[in-house]
Amino acid sequence: MGAVRTLAVGQLRRAPMRTAAVAGVLGALISLVVVFGVVGDAQIRGLSGALAANDADLWVLASGAQGALSASRVEPALLGTVSAVEGVARVAPIGEVSVGVRIEGGALVDASLWGIDPGSPAAPPVIDGSPASDQDQAVVDGADAYLGAVPGARLELVALPATLHIVGLTEGRRFASIPTITIPYTRWVEIVDALNPDSDEVFPTAFAVELEPAADPNEVAATISVAAPTLVAAPPGALAAELPGIDGLRSSFGTAALVALVAVAAVSASFPRLQVEQELRVSASIRAIGASPRVLARAHQLRVALLVLLGAILAAVLIGLAELLSPPRIPITLEVRALLTVTLATWAAAALAARRGLKALRALDPADILRAPA
Repeated sequence: MGAVRTLAVGQLRRAPMRTAAVAGVLGALISLVVVFGVVGDAQIRGLSGALAANDADLWVLASGAQGALSASRVEPALLGTVSAVEGVARVAPIGEVSVGVRIEGGALVDASLWGIDPGSPAAPPVIDGSPASDQDQAVVDGADAYLGAVPGARLELVALPATLHIVGLTEGRRFASIPTITIPYTRWVEIVDALNPDSDEVFPTAFAVELEPAADPNEVAATISVAAPTLVAAPPGALAAELPGIDGLRSSFGTAALVALVAVAAVSASFPRLQVEQELRVSASIRAIGASPRVLARAHQLRVALLVLLGAILAAVLIGLAELLSPPRIPITLEVRALLTVTLATWAAAALAARRGLKALRALDPADILRAPA
């Protein structure tokens, strides 16, 4: 093993510029794949986090909404119908509407205003501050802190003479990729009623359902649909996957990440084979002084692994720099699991290519190579 390690490290040291170039290219491509995946996941969470990460067992929407939250209007009287379904422990109304707000008197921004009581099964967990228990209190997502949305800040509703005070932060609960604000449901009803003075009644957008411990979510969802044919119940994660734009966004980022991963595999596969062909004379010389083909093959595979490892380290540095230098709206973070996955895929492609290229070493006759002109 010592001879293998000495040979591998010696080959890397003998051509430092080439080693740096190969590791640099691999690092840049690995970081590209990881960033595509991380940004794509963050964008999807920004679109659907309020649903996808919700803690309620089921959400109940109007059946005609077809997964579009903005199109759902649930009859308030049906809350009792859902509560009476066997297996249901608790039901609470949820409201959602888009509004224009100013954060601390800043620029006008579109926001998603949610009405969810702190004790509701759908209430977002507060990671900093306190829940919105009073009528003019609000909880916002920490992703919008760069806009000034932090505990203690004021939110001014543009269309109404109303001000909300931020008292807490949640995480991963954005909706529609815009600032997401949660207030008590009764206050939400007042705001929506003031925004639409001609409407007779404010309907909740959905019901959040908490189930009994032994209840089966699928059976309860089916029973709710039978008890109230105008309603449809499903886990919030399933509803999040059906939101408009989610499939297209996931497909776009998935395709980009796949193309980048193919590029990484192609590059990592080409370098080892080229190196084997370029170093036949060196390998022949080492064979001539007694090294076996197995030792040469292991040394070359170890060199490939070291090059990929150097590339992964460089990729981690590049992603860390991007995280520090990128603006807050671009959610770049160093995801260790994604980095390890891409690195392993890169190493597998490079090792497979090297294995095919190393077939020449097994049939290598040092005398033939050394007699040939350089």
